[in-house]
Amino acid sequence: MHIQCTKAMIDYIKPTLIMKDTDNDVYAWHAHLVKRHRKNLLVLMHDLSRFTIVFYGLKKNHLKDLHQIINTALINSMKQSLVTDKQINNYLKSQPKELTFDKTKNRRLVARLNKAIEMTDHILSTDGYYEDNIEQSHASAFCNRLIVCENNYKVCYKPEEKFHEYLDLYVEK
Repeated sequence: MHIQCTKAMIDYIKPTLIMKDTDNDVYAWHAHLVKRHRKNLLVLMHDLSRFTIVFYGLKKNHLKDLHQIINTALINSMKQSLVTDKQINNYLKSQPKELTFDKTKNRRLVARLNKAIEMTDHILSTDGYYEDNIEQSHASAFCNRLIVCENNYKVCYKPEEKFHEYLDLYVEK
């Protein structure tokens, strides 16, 4: 899995940066880290579909298990979005064995990531946080079921539906 990070995320996790071509890569994600109520809010967004995973209360000690934490949250979010077990297993089996990081690719994806953060802030301010778990599955589900638009509202879709399409197209069957 290749995660392209904003400057705030890079400053927090201090990864080794590896450049990769992630155009049409089903394993490419963007990440942004912001502070909310003196805790870290991490939002991961799938580049192709805008499928979102939300974490709140991320600490430095979570970084050593970040790949496992992301995979667990991804499985939970996929199950909430009614992805089949076969698709989940195929996605996880085909993914790269380690996380790689780079700087964000372009402003368009950062703008989309900022919209995901706005929606996350909205749902977390109305429904609250899960204090006992860093994974905020209700916020992820909310963001993944909202209609998002591109090309001046010419193309509109739900991220979870688009993610289903990419799972069918790109992940080996």
